[in-house]
Amino acid sequence: MRIVIALVAIVMPLSMSGDTEMVGYLGLSTQDLTDAMKVAFDVDHGLLVDRVYHASPAEEADIEVGDIILKIDDNEIEDFRVLKHIVHKNPDKRVNVSLLRRGSKISKTVTLGAKEKSRICIDIDIPEIPDFHVMLGTKELQDNIAELRAELQDLKRELEEIKKELK
Repeated sequence: MRIVIALVAIVMPLSMSGDTEMVGYLGLSTQDLTDAMKVAFDVDHGLLVDRVYHASPAEEADIEVGDIILKIDDNEIEDFRVLKHIVHKNPDKRVNVSLLRRGSKISKTVTLGAKEKSRICIDIDIPEIPDFHVMLGTKELQDNIAELRAELQDLKRELEEIKKELK
């Protein structure tokens, strides 16, 4: 039992602190273009807008469901990862969005929104435990380590849930 207490003493001094940063948002959801869609729309890149959120920067700029986002400023939008990267890096900035709407290329100026993105930082303080290296080979310790690993996995899942809630 002393060994379990010693191992818990290593893990328990976790202090969590929240850190926030501002990220941009556009307020829409998209889907990748299939090869057939690219042929039909005569484009080689872009994202199809499948939802525009109420009172979002996208709605305020008159971006519509069915539009294809081709560029933001001079950056071609190949996939959602590219769109997200550009938008997140530019909170409260005005950007030029090039769209394909019903076969015609149009341009919209959008002032991106800004929101907090929370991050959880974990600081682990590992105390000095005398003769800990002597205990490493014992069967009892190995069993306790297996139990502790299972508990750590549970804690990891709980932290992931907390992260999702903070987003």
